[in-house]
Amino acid sequence: MPVQLLNDYQMHYEVFGQGPPMVMIHGGLGGGEGSAAFVEHQATALSRRFRLIVYDRRAAGRSSTPDLGYSIENYAQDLHSLLEHLDVSSAYVLGSSAGGPIAMQFALEHPEMTDSLILINTMSYVQERERAVRQGELDQIQADEAELGREASTERALESRWPGLRENQPVKFQQLVDINLDRFEGIVSTIQSYLDIGDSIESRLSQISMPTVIIHGDADSRIPFSCSQQLQDSIPGSELYIVPGAEHGLLSNEPELVRRVMIQFLERVAPKAGIASN
Repeated sequence: MPVQLLNDYQMHYEVFGQGPPMVMIHGGLGGGEGSAAFVEHQATALSRRFRLIVYDRRAAGRSSTPDLGYSIENYAQDLHSLLEHLDVSSAYVLGSSAGGPIAMQFALEHPEMTDSLILINTMSYVQERERAVRQGELDQIQADEAELGREASTERALESRWPGLRENQPVKFQQLVDINLDRFEGIVSTIQSYLDIGDSIESRLSQISMPTVIIHGDADSRIPFSCSQQLQDSIPGSELYIVPGAEHGLLSNEPELVRRVMIQFLERVAPKAGIASN
């Protein structure tokens, strides 16, 4: 479980398996367990086909929480620094939820390093309604901190995000409280950085030329399915796969189905050898 100083923060990353490189960018607006759920549900199976690279973003998982560097442009640079460190010239780039904008930004800035783009339950952050939701979450966190203190603010934010977690999984809930308290400033900075995206990604999506697949559940209550429809409309030649009745968090909630869709897509479009059916 290496930790390396990359682009001015201590980045925790892991590499599994051999084969064509695939890098996964996890979701979450700071705090949380980073890439742990993806590793639990996907690493063993995907590492049979790929050199699978996962990392914890700044202020998330087991990575550090630097004071600076919270912008979509710099998050793409974090990924670039990791791939350079690993001597990876190009990879299949997978972005889930809040990892999606980073994947799109990286593809726009480094198309030569992006063999294909896999976007899972995500959006470009241009949608005003969704930006208003995140702004409301940020405002609530800051108001609760001022009124109730940081710990109570953190607990309330987690209860709002995962209703019932405190009662049903108290140990996990407290673990998340501890993680998010330690990364509180970074979480605030991360949320603001996504609000700052504006149309900077959406206005450039027509420039994405590598094979792209978009996977989204049509019952997603966190990022509406319409956001993926908008991505498909904006990215030339992109494919949209709908998971009927599925909620947010497809990589964990529908692991086998999503993995099958990704592999079948790469078998058809991947420029690299070695993506063969088992």
